[in-house]
Amino acid sequence: MRNFGLSKLWIVNPKTPIDSEARAFAMRGLSILGSAKIVKKLERALDGVDLVVGTSSVTATSRSNLSRVSITPAELAERVRGTRGVVGIIFGRESSGLSNQEVAACDLMVTIPASPAYNVLNLATAASIVFYELFPQKANPKSLDLASKEATQRLLFQFDHMVKRCTIPSHRHELSMRAFRNIISRSFITKREASLLLGVFRKANTKLT
Repeated sequence: MRNFGLSKLWIVNPKTPIDSEARAFAMRGLSILGSAKIVKKLERALDGVDLVVGTSSVTATSRSNLSRVSITPAELAERVRGTRGVVGIIFGRESSGLSNQEVAACDLMVTIPASPAYNVLNLATAASIVFYELFPQKANPKSLDLASKEATQRLLFQFDHMVKRCTIPSHRHELSMRAFRNIISRSFITKREASLLLGVFRKANTKLT
């Protein structure tokens, strides 16, 4: 993290304490480890985050698995460029990665391209690759403000409200919600765009009522 100018570390429900051994390995990153926030639940770590990015070596093998559709670290960096907002990147357990429930909490997923014969990277390596791709994009004077998490949730609520008025099966309703969330997340929707779309959905729902 220090190599690439990052400082805000949240550790969720660690198995071991941050002890002298951990501090020794941290070396010049000790200040980051010392200021890390340790919480029991992932939700606490994501409080105030505008866009939640999960990382996984597991990608969708079926078109219906919308929660596992992913982009590369380079694509993430390209989309981060030109926006301002709080982006949280979740790295899973060294042994088992992220659970399905944790993946569901993510707005989009990132997968590092690697050999199909062995595509699982250890945590330090995966983090370094993602941070490296993001680092050159940090400074951009023409940035646009990302829509806040609250704004995107309001947008999803209005979309959900509209879909419920359409006579479609419940499973397609869920898929539609996930698809719309994917579109919002991968587009890095701005505050202005979210505000305009929210106004349109509100008017549409008023007409449908």
